[in-house]
Amino acid sequence: MKDLESKQLDWRTNLLWWLLTGVAIAVFAFSVFEVLSFTLSKAAVLVVAVFVSFLVAPYSFRIPRTESTFFPKIVLAFWGTALLGVFGGVMLAATASAAEHGNIRRHPWSWLAGVSKDVVATFVSASVFYLSLDTFSGPQPMVVAGSFLIPNEVVFASCMMAVAHYAAITAIDLISWQAQGQQVDWKVFDRVAILPLTGHLVSLAAAICLFLTFNHFGIEFGLVLVPIAIGANVAYKIHIRSLDLKTKEIKEASRIHLATVEALATAIDARDQIGVGHVRRTQIYAVGMGRLLDLTPGEIDALRTGALLHDIGKLAVPDHILNKPGKLTHGEMEKTKIHSSVGASILEKVGFSTPVVPTVKYHHEFWDGSGYPEGLRGSQIPLTARILSIADAFDTLRGARPYRPAISRDDACSFLRAGAGAQFDPKIVDLFLRNLKVFEDEIEGEGLMYEFEPADQSHESASPSFVEQIKRANREVFTLYSLAKDFSSAFSIEETLSLFTDKIKEFLPYDSCAVYLLDETGEFADAAHVAGENSSFLTGKRVRVGEGATGYVLKKRKSVENVDPALDFTVSHTESSQGYKTMISRPLIADERLIGAITLYSGEISSYQDEHFRLLETVAKIAADAIAKSQQHEEAATHALTDPITGLPNARCLQSEFDKEVKRSMRNGSTFQVLMLDLDGFKAVNDSFGHKVGDKLLTAIGGVIRSQLREYDFLARYAGDEFVALIPDMDNTGIREMCRRIEKAVTEFALPVDAISAARVGVSIGSACYPEHGESFDQLVISADKAMYQAKAMHKLRDRAINAVNRPADLLEEYVPANEPKVIAEADLEKENEDLEISMRSDEMLVVELDERHIVSTEHVN
Repeated sequence: MKDLESKQLDWRTNLLWWLLTGVAIAVFAFSVFEVLSFTLSKAAVLVVAVFVSFLVAPYSFRIPRTESTFFPKIVLAFWGTALLGVFGGVMLAATASAAEHGNIRRHPWSWLAGVSKDVVATFVSASVFYLSLDTFSGPQPMVVAGSFLIPNEVVFASCMMAVAHYAAITAIDLISWQAQGQQVDWKVFDRVAILPLTGHLVSLAAAICLFLTFNHFGIEFGLVLVPIAIGANVAYKIHIRSLDLKTKEIKEASRIHLATVEALATAIDARDQIGVGHVRRTQIYAVGMGRLLDLTPGEIDALRTGALLHDIGKLAVPDHILNKPGKLTHGEMEKTKIHSSVGASILEKVGFSTPVVPTVKYHHEFWDGSGYPEGLRGSQIPLTARILSIADAFDTLRGARPYRPAISRDDACSFLRAGAGAQFDPKIVDLFLRNLKVFEDEIEGEGLMYEFEPADQSHESASPSFVEQIKRANREVFTLYSLAKDFSSAFSIEETLSLFTDKIKEFLPYDSCAVYLLDETGEFADAAHVAGENSSFLTGKRVRVGEGATGYVLKKRKSVENVDPALDFTVSHTESSQGYKTMISRPLIADERLIGAITLYSGEISSYQDEHFRLLETVAKIAADAIAKSQQHEEAATHALTDPITGLPNARCLQSEFDKEVKRSMRNGSTFQVLMLDLDGFKAVNDSFGHKVGDKLLTAIGGVIRSQLREYDFLARYAGDEFVALIPDMDNTGIREMCRRIEKAVTEFALPVDAISAARVGVSIGSACYPEHGESFDQLVISADKAMYQAKAMHKLRDRAINAVNRPADLLEEYVPANEPKVIAEADLEKENEDLEISMRSDEMLVVELDERHIVSTEHVN
């Protein structure tokens, strides 16, 4: 019978039970009144019977090989009716029923309803018994069972009594069921009417046997039954207590087993960055739908266990796939699909008696056959797997994952509706959505409501749950994996440092993070990259090794933890450190070589924890190697594009810059000039002072030329003593003026060699204009090179002419034989000077121009 305390009954149900209770009370009261007129012996039998009923009525026994139950209270009611009359039977039925239903204070309405039903049914059956006896009274043959004799009319009346009792109980239960608004189908009828039938037949047989025994041995036989009943009651209670103890042990073992499974399942989910409650909520959804669908106890157990263990196969899926924040590749997706088959293989070893394995294996099959692992379709998919599929999908959508945030309840419901008929069984989806509020109430009652975690997990509790610790550990593994992967693809030092500070933020809280790198001298470290607050102030900050907290770290190669951040700031900048409460700094060491330090400043927490130190140490080791490789890469790139002697860009870099200028000119319709600069007299410097001095002179001359160019002009060492400059957006007049400045500056520069000597050179310059003199690099270089050599030739002639003016006798000796008249030689020299169109003025600039488009050469004459 349903528990009346847990139902909101309507007026029809109330009316039924009040009417039944009223009738029962009236019958019981009348029975008490009638019992008072019993003879002493009959009253004694009643008292003993009542006592025995209190002992045996609370117990019931399952009839072997059936689902029916044998109730001693029915036997007592039948026996009391036959031996003590209608009201004696009612009294025994009332006391036995009261003893069976236990303490009235627990559920008073259920207790009163149960006793009333038994009293009314016994009264009806007892009345039928005596009516049957009256109908068949008279001399009838006796039924003989050995030496036991029983009248035929008693047998017939007893059968009628059993039928009446069964009919009354069944009618009351069916009317009660229907009054509560429940549909009476075959299952209900089987439960209410068919199953109790066997119990009534057994009770009738037991009552007849008991009646025969008393009829044969007399009323005194009851004195034998009393100690037997007491002994049996005591023994039964001892047995029940032993069973209760064993049952408690089994339940506790089962509870521990289930809790262990749940804890392990939760741990597996935590590895997938799933919070507490996923498996339990999935279990509530799945088991709830199983009950609504009237699944067998075995199938419901399969749902209960399968919901806990459905993701156990993810142990075979790598962490970096499970925790990948972006979209999975095709190969990664195929790898995740193995988890259902692997999970089923694991669970097959357990040997479940319920269909747990197919429930887990097929919970990713789709209704339209496009799922995995076997592509089952429609009803081919086990019902339990279809239920679990919907429960798992809904709860997964409602929770946050590394690759997406949590989805709202309405959006999750919309997803199920959209997938009904394709991914999910449409009937089960409809059932789930109609009963979702019931499931959510149960989830809320167990404290398993969805928790939406903030995206920033830097400020995690110092004492996290085991689930959170597992999530952190797997998040750490994935972050370190992605860090190493990202570092391997980062070549520039700035990209590496930016990635470094970003990844640290995922592990450690900070307000400012500065990465200091040692300079070439090893005496100072500069803040090469700063993230967070005060970045503009801290960027470029220079720390002397040994000074301040970071300087101490660089000097001792030891970490400092939770020290005063003011130690890193000078007196004039103490206000910049006032927002910080603590700091932590660790050296960056790669291949036993110190390359810098990482320093975190925090104003949000008062001290860093041991876990923070460990994480920083782990990340710093990986980052130090990456930074060192980036430095080596940049150094190699610099060497590949830089002349090692002068530090200027080399020919390879010149080619790249030329291509950029060509693209810019084509885009803007502009021009640029290519200048070829060749040093005059550089070989003499090498021959006189050696190559080391020559190298120093090349470096110095490069600086001199660079100083005469604009900031955005480009200068490269081309080869030997040649330099090439790219000059954008300058006309020929500007080029001539620039060349004069360069030649004047180079000619005036002297590199001291010793106390009395200095190295000097001149320079010849040729120019070519893009695209007038060529469109390719080689064309323009050749054109500028020709102009440069023409300028160099003119320089030589000019120098000879100048020397002829200053030392005519020497020049005559060179050009005229000693036996020829000198006047002729002087005349020839004047003619040569006229041909060269040399204009000379003392202490003024001498300008020689041959084709202004190509050649410009200037030199100051002292």
